[in-house]
Amino acid sequence: MRTAAAFLCWLFVTLRLIPRPAFTAAFVGDHPDPETMGDHRLYIVGRKAFTKWAYFRCPADRTEIIQLSLMPSRHPRWSVAVDLLGRPTITPSVRQLDGSHAHFWIKKGAVHWCGDTGRKPITEA
Repeated sequence: MRTAAAFLCWLFVTLRLIPRPAFTAAFVGDHPDPETMGDHRLYIVGRKAFTKWAYFRCPADRTEIIQLSLMPSRHPRWSVAVDLLGRPTITPSVRQLDGSHAHFWIKKGAVHWCGDTGRKPITEA
């Protein structure tokens, strides 16, 4: 059964009030199985009051699974906010150091690419 947020998002997209989000969020109790992860779903492990991890498929290469720590005691760490329509916003940006070398922001479920996407990060010697 669809949640109210998913229904509202679908309705607003259908009425062309908002663009179709690249990602929607789902809170899960445990780490998701990579074999069953959807391409356009961001899985948040934990509860709304206490989040631990975020998992999603890289928008540049769907075979890459990105795992971000949301725990305040860990470094590096990210934060995820989910709006009333179920669209996630991740801060700070996500930078893949290997694989696709993707660099992007996710804001209100949309992917915003950074100019250095696809290039290896510059490392200081």
